[in-house]
Formats: sequence, C-alpha cells, structure tokens
Amino acid sequence: MAKSFPRGASAFELTKDQMSPQQAEFTDRITAGPRGRVPINLRAWLHNIDFANVVEPFGLYVSETAPITKREKEIAVLVNARFWQAEFEWAMHERHARKAGIEEAAIAAIKEGRDPGFTDAGEALTYRLAHSLHELRRVPDDLYQHALNYFGHKGVSDRIGLMGLYTMIAFTLNFYGVEAPQDGPK
Repeated sequence: MAKSFPRGASAFELTKDQMSPQQAEFTDRITAGPRGRVPINLRAWLHNIDFANVVEPFGLYVSETAPITKREKEIAVLVNARFWQAEFEWAMHERHARKAGIEEAAIAAIKEGRDPGFTDAGEALTYRLAHSLHELRRVPDDLYQHALNYFGHKGVSDRIGLMGLYTMIAFTLNFYGVEAPQDGPK
C-alpha cells in the first residue's frame, strides 16, 4: 500500500534533527540574512536543496531588492494570489498591503477582480500589467508600450519575475493545501 502524506505545512516542515547538513546550513544562512526567518515556501522547497539554492537568490532579489515600491509589489502579489486562489499567500500579503498603506477598498477590489482605481501612475500600471498577464495571458499593444515607456525593460522584467516567484509560491502552497492561518498570518 502507498504511503499516506498529510496536507498543510506539516507535510513539509522539518526539525533541525531531520535536516541534512546542507539543509541545516541553508536554513541558518537564510535566518541570518535580511529575512531573519525561513519563509514557508523555502521550508517546502528545502526538500529539494538544489532547487532551494537556485530559487532563493532570485526570490530575495525580486521580493526584497528589485527597485519596485512596496505598494507595487503588494499589488502584484495580491493580483497573483487572487488569480491562483492561494489562501495563505492572500492572507499574508493582504496584511503587508495594509502596512504599505493600500486602502481597504483597493484591496477589496483586487480580491473581487475589479480595477482598484489607483491614482499613482506606477501602481495603476503595475495593477494593469499584473491583471492583464493573469486574466488575458497577454498584454495588449497599448499596455505593452505604456509599460516599457514607464518602467523600461528592467522594470518590466522585475515585475514579471515577482509575479513568477509568487506563482511558484502559490503553486507550492496550493499543492500542499496550506490554508490561511485562522489567527492571521505569522
């Protein structure tokens, strides 16, 4: 009979004594770095240390270092979380969006798939780009031109990379069935 695996974060959480030396070194390095903790997606990816070692620097760049405002990052991540119905990702980034000063009405509009009506040009364009790539799976010519004129190729690739990272995170958490914490995200 095939082995039965639990769902949720308990399906992949490892204690230090369960980790290989490479996994322990990875978690120590991440904890000592700018994050100060090992995010849930990296804890899941820790089971494939080769993969974790490749995606971690990419994730650090697009989520922490790339020159995208905090509000724009949260807008893109919320669009992504809504599209992939990623409960944990939505709950975590809804909280981050509030901390970044995104209004409740705008958060609610994104959750409902409506244009939140951002007045800041970069925020409005980030929303339009994220929404178009998720809902249409393409970018109309006028949006393409506008995004390149406003963000340049670097800014566009940073935003696409951010959405790609959070798509991988959504897929991972959805695969394992990680739900939003009942008492709010940690």
